[in-house]
Amino acid sequence: MPTLYDKITTLRGLGPVAARALLQAGVKTVRDLLSYLPYRYEDFSQRKRVNALLAGDTVTVFVEVVSVRARPSFKSRVMVTEATVRDETGTLTVKWFNQPFLAKTFKPGMRLALAGTVDARKGLVLVNPRYERVGEEAPLHTGRIIPLYPRSSSLGEKRLRSALAQVIPLADRLEDPLPAQILDAEGLLPLGTAMRHIHFPERMKDVDAAVSRLKFDELFLHQLFFARVRAARQEGSAYQIPVDEVALRAFVSRLPFTLTAEQKRAAWEVIQDLSHEHPMNRLLEGDVGSGKTVVAAMAICSVLEAGKEAVYLAPTEILAEQQYKNLRRFLPDADVILLTRSRCLLRDEKVSRPRVAEIFHTRGPFVVVSTHAILEDAWDTPLLALVVVDEQHRFGVRDRHRLLARYDIAPHLLSMTATPIPRSLALTVHGDLDISLIKELPKGRRPVMTRLVTDRDEGVMMRKVREEIDVGHVVYVVCPLIDPSDKLGVASVAETASRLAAGSLRGVKIGQLHGRMKTEEKEEVMEAFRSGHTPVLVATSVVEVGMDVPSATIMVVEAAERFGLAQLHQLRGRVGRSDALSYCFLRTSGAQSAASKERLGAMVRCQNGFELAEMDLKFRGPGNLFGDAQSGLPDFQLATLADVSIMKSARDWATRLLAEDPELLVYPTLREHLNDALADIHLE
Repeated sequence: MPTLYDKITTLRGLGPVAARALLQAGVKTVRDLLSYLPYRYEDFSQRKRVNALLAGDTVTVFVEVVSVRARPSFKSRVMVTEATVRDETGTLTVKWFNQPFLAKTFKPGMRLALAGTVDARKGLVLVNPRYERVGEEAPLHTGRIIPLYPRSSSLGEKRLRSALAQVIPLADRLEDPLPAQILDAEGLLPLGTAMRHIHFPERMKDVDAAVSRLKFDELFLHQLFFARVRAARQEGSAYQIPVDEVALRAFVSRLPFTLTAEQKRAAWEVIQDLSHEHPMNRLLEGDVGSGKTVVAAMAICSVLEAGKEAVYLAPTEILAEQQYKNLRRFLPDADVILLTRSRCLLRDEKVSRPRVAEIFHTRGPFVVVSTHAILEDAWDTPLLALVVVDEQHRFGVRDRHRLLARYDIAPHLLSMTATPIPRSLALTVHGDLDISLIKELPKGRRPVMTRLVTDRDEGVMMRKVREEIDVGHVVYVVCPLIDPSDKLGVASVAETASRLAAGSLRGVKIGQLHGRMKTEEKEEVMEAFRSGHTPVLVATSVVEVGMDVPSATIMVVEAAERFGLAQLHQLRGRVGRSDALSYCFLRTSGAQSAASKERLGAMVRCQNGFELAEMDLKFRGPGNLFGDAQSGLPDFQLATLADVSIMKSARDWATRLLAEDPELLVYPTLREHLNDALADIHLE
């Protein structure tokens, strides 16, 4: 019998070639193999006699081979292997396609177990069934619920399943990291039982119970990790930025608008955090157009007044330039620097990169607006007190920790996102962050009129587009593709721009914008659009964030069904940024599924990003939620967006255990699992 720590090459049927295939999936040892989980199941547990078979049955039959032959198909070059089999109740025809070797594998009189679905188009026929020889041992690949594994095709699923059958008795030797009190309170299976059930279940109920246990493990470890990050930050030192009420009142008095109550509350939470001796780690979550930038500007103002420095990180150069201009407007007397790969500006004047490096070490307080590229280069500011991360969903825990670890005195961190998610999920996805919400839109903002548009409605839509252009407004047209695609059959930027120029927008200047353009080209196109010189901009979703053009009053989204709700809401937020009535037209291509119609209908009915986030939770269903960039941990195999209740339980237990035992000394196995996870992500 192998041990948990033996290499998989010690198992029967797994040689060097198979080991290389599994190594690509991170499977080196027997223990790794047990943790290599199925992605779906086929239920062949129903067993029937031949004379009881019905069309559509998914079953296993135990039969004897009568005859077998391989022949070409009558209508194609496909080889058909056809066998006649029987049991004591009757005979059955079985067919396999493109497996001619089976004609030599099967011999008359051989006993087989065949598992598949009965086809009745030409009598009762079993088509492409799974098969195995019947011997003394219970069947492994038929006659039961069969697990299917990811990436196992290069290895062969039978060999993988056979290897797992050899080692499944070792599942009970796995040390269970969960304390008994959690298992009892949550009604969870022991780890060994869960592993046996997930690989070789007797009933689908076994699978459900095993999945619930393993999901809890993933989320619980995730929450322990976040709690450790929070604790580590509380041990760090930060610059204490005093609350300067005089400077803040002066800042607010210069604004051309009145702050909303929620902007004031969020700004006060941030400014109070800045005054503490431990580094702030706060997420500012606000709907599109809710005014997060002015809150960040108030925080930066406080830092500059204290004689310290700030960095504002944006995910793209377009957004960096946009926010540079916003901060120049909010902080007219401050040294605001733009630093991207293509441009360096100080107070709107071009400067060289060496000059920027010199300023970092010789000049007084300043704020640098840059992309995340600044993290990859050796740009260090000696008195950095605040880092603002815009569109934080593109900037995960690992990146945050790597940034803060560069400094003996850690900067305060303010992350911002315009992609609302339900608070119950936010506490889990952003578990290392305190959260401030801005749900209230500034006064004067009017709801964006949202309409679904088919080919039949295009004429009405384009007349409205023309009307808006005629009164000096500008129009976005967003496409899912840069170049034409025969396979996808949806609009591209190039095709759409040509179609509009030759048709309903003949004579109107049309610009194009996408991610493959050089920075200088993008800026030239954007400036022409902002000024109204180019009234129509056909673009990819590169305009999803950072585009603040108050004269834009129409957003047309081509093939809208190809975008998620959150993305559509972000795109819609590019218009309606003034007191002018604005429109969002969601064009659909071809017939829509019921789910697609319901999802797009939600966009028409709802303007609130937080409500749409709740709907998105329902529409999306299971799927990978966190991913490496968000969680800082390896991708979850099982946890999904729909597991809100498990997430909450895992968070509550993690908080409780660490409050009672911060070092997990009472739970050494759990501590070992957590340390292994922390080592895997290389936070240092």
